[in-house]
Amino acid sequence: MLEVRGLRVSYGGLRAVDGVSLEVRAGEIVSIIGMNGAGKTSILNAVSGIRSPDEGEIRFEGESIGGLPAHAVVARGIVQVPEGRLLFGTLSVEENLLAGAHRRSPFVLRRRPRADLRRLFPALADKLHRPAASLSGGEAQMLALARGLESEPRLLLLDEPSLGLSPKLSEGVFTLIRRLRDRGLTLLLVEQNLRRTLALADRAYVLESGRIVSSGSAAALESDHRLLSDYLGTSAPAAFHSAK
Repeated sequence: MLEVRGLRVSYGGLRAVDGVSLEVRAGEIVSIIGMNGAGKTSILNAVSGIRSPDEGEIRFEGESIGGLPAHAVVARGIVQVPEGRLLFGTLSVEENLLAGAHRRSPFVLRRRPRADLRRLFPALADKLHRPAASLSGGEAQMLALARGLESEPRLLLLDEPSLGLSPKLSEGVFTLIRRLRDRGLTLLLVEQNLRRTLALADRAYVLESGRIVSSGSAAALESDHRLLSDYLGTSAPAAFHSAK
């Protein structure tokens, strides 16, 4: 579904992503793991059109999309839920959801939140007319996910969906991600909780200083304590309880 080959991304002359190649197959959850500053978000931003790559090729369902603007990437079915959620705080929950429905209908008056989102996000069902700024951290993350799903993506990019959430709320996010995959959605995930990420993902890529240093099935990486210690900068047991 998604193929990235030789991707390079720079910021002001500083190379953030250096020759990364990866792929995501339809129906998978693929994770990118690594320390802060490794280049994980930069990869997502290049795929979603937020950042133009310096070099490399990005193909989605056989079509080259590298360098396309973000709205054109969304139109093709790739949607990113960014780190920090970036909700419209003064708009209502419903208005935030409708902002995500542009791919389904460019006409505002024809948009309605999808009925199935009430089942996926019951905590939001009775808060549709509340301002997004009034939501708790867990509710805000659910709204960010729901807004992304309003675009009916074929590939969903998730950047740190459990960041800042309690363990209980984080578990709810991971349960939802698994449900989305079970419904047929394909996901590319950047996440700080290594233990839960590797338990959830089908495959993973380990990123260090903008380069992929290892990849494979999530189960194989989870059992490689030396790899986690070397490339995540901490002991293997601690790696599963720490941030990126």
